[in-house]
Amino acid sequence: MTVTKRTRLRLIGAAGPAVGTLVLSTLALGACGTAAVPGAGHGAGPAATPAPPTPLVVATRSSPPPPPCTPEGIAVSMNEPDAAMGLRAARVELRNCGQRPYRLNGYPALRVLDDRRQPFNVTAVRGTRQVEDAGPEPLTIRPGRTAEFVIVWRNTVTEADTVAVAGTYLEVRPAPGRPVVIVPADGPIDLGNTGRLEGTAWRLPTR
Repeated sequence: MTVTKRTRLRLIGAAGPAVGTLVLSTLALGACGTAAVPGAGHGAGPAATPAPPTPLVVATRSSPPPPPCTPEGIAVSMNEPDAAMGLRAARVELRNCGQRPYRLNGYPALRVLDDRRQPFNVTAVRGTRQVEDAGPEPLTIRPGRTAEFVIVWRNTVTEADTVAVAGTYLEVRPAPGRPVVIVPADGPIDLGNTGRLEGTAWRLPTR
């Protein structure tokens, strides 16, 4: 509630009584307290600054380094396996990084190696019904171009007393008489104790 007060003062001077009237300005008195005035007072500190939001860090999977170019003028790499219902499939790519055409025909010779590059007792089967396999076909891979094949296996463990196979490397002989290339597996070649690896023939990329 606001109370308005008008006050009259009688002024007396030395030359004689003189009467004047001074009307004081209206005083607004807050009956229930005093309203806060922004910026008033000496004890108020600066407004608190909200802390910046914590940046979201998303972990990313590092890409493997590119495969080296061998003296034969090829670079061979293995992609990360696709897995479904215990079935695994991985694409192995050969890139001609040399200066001359590179010729292929048929199935590569394969061996699964452990982390010391020693072979497991695994049977590499030429041909598979799990993925499309057109069979042997003569191919000429020109410099800068690629060819590929697909390996297929199942991660099945049926014998508890047999050590399950988890290969670290894949040894690839592209064609008879050609030097082998040892390819790091992008994810283990986990055959369980099936002892079987299937593969397609060389083909041009389908993607």
